[in-house]
Amino acid sequence: MSLVHTKNAATTSRRRRQPEAETKADISRERVLVAAAQIFNEKGYSGTTMRDVGRAVGLQAASLYYHYRSKDELIEAVLDKGVDDVAASVRAAVKAVPETASHKERISIALDAHLRSVLGSTFSMSARRVFGQVPEPIRRRHLKHRDAYGEFWMNLLRDAAKGGALRSEIDVRLARIFIISALNSALDWYKPEGKSVDQLAKQFNLFITDGLFSS
Repeated sequence: MSLVHTKNAATTSRRRRQPEAETKADISRERVLVAAAQIFNEKGYSGTTMRDVGRAVGLQAASLYYHYRSKDELIEAVLDKGVDDVAASVRAAVKAVPETASHKERISIALDAHLRSVLGSTFSMSARRVFGQVPEPIRRRHLKHRDAYGEFWMNLLRDAAKGGALRSEIDVRLARIFIISALNSALDWYKPEGKSVDQLAKQFNLFITDGLFSS
């Protein structure tokens, strides 16, 4: 083999080993989801296209299907992540509470974790914006995620009621609906230049726990 041929082969080998600029395999599903959540939040479900999301992450629309086969699959992933991330944050916060903590302390921690999670999540904001716009089959499937998280709250409230910590006239199912709805509503009106999240969480705890607990 000639020296020239050897050098050419080595050069070709090095080129093959060098990473390409950025292929569809390099774009993580997380990056696609974050971009999609932002665009859905800005444009709504109908106004968002796969091209919009592809441009945001540097992919052609056709290449985006490597990650998600359709816009419906993409919005469903955004909706589910919005709930699942909040649920994971709240579960972790409550799990970290000492076993000696009171029911009031546990629920107070859960309130705080939920509020901080939704206010810091583009996925939660996007879900709030587009949930009523998506096709009915997607809403039905997504409700399973919401119901699973709701059941976590039901267990917290039932335990508090069984322990005699709640006022006797409290309907725990209605309390759960009220708590989650009230916390999620902050997505519609909260402004960072107003009260801090710490102050807001304290106010929610005053409103909610003082109304729930017997002492």
